[in-house]
Amino acid sequence: MIKLQALRKHLLEAVPDLKRGPEKLLTFVQDGGIAFSRGQHLSHEYRVDAQIVITDYSGSLDTLMIPLLQWLSRYQPDLDPDEAIRLEAEILSNDAWDLALTVRLTERVIALVNCETGTINAEHRMPAYPIEVCPALSWELHIKGPGEDAYQLASSWESPTDE
Repeated sequence: MIKLQALRKHLLEAVPDLKRGPEKLLTFVQDGGIAFSRGQHLSHEYRVDAQIVITDYSGSLDTLMIPLLQWLSRYQPDLDPDEAIRLEAEILSNDAWDLALTVRLTERVIALVNCETGTINAEHRMPAYPIEVCPALSWELHIKGPGEDAYQLASSWESPTDE
């Protein structure tokens, strides 16, 4: 599950609340499957519903969602935007909650069989899709809430990189 590990790493680097407390980020695969074709080649694709749980979260939801959407745009652009992320929350207090996000991830594995040498070469593919022509590599998220006059710096991070 290289993709889920890469997503986890990105969120830990991009979300201030998680950067300060990485133990708040839990990741699971709650449902999944493997798609493959019969034959000599053993290539396949993992298809999983990854659950990302953030416990005792007190940051802005935007500081979590915007880096997540940026990563998904680059590494999972084929998701249906209306169904890409499911969200559940449990309000713990006026300023903290537990969040559970479910995201469908796919990860392609090319496995080529060489019958002459008795070897199988397996390669995990995680292609990056350009989001748009945008040269920025570092990002800052500024948020302005209702009734506020100015934007406030909420988070900063580096663009997702090819792993």
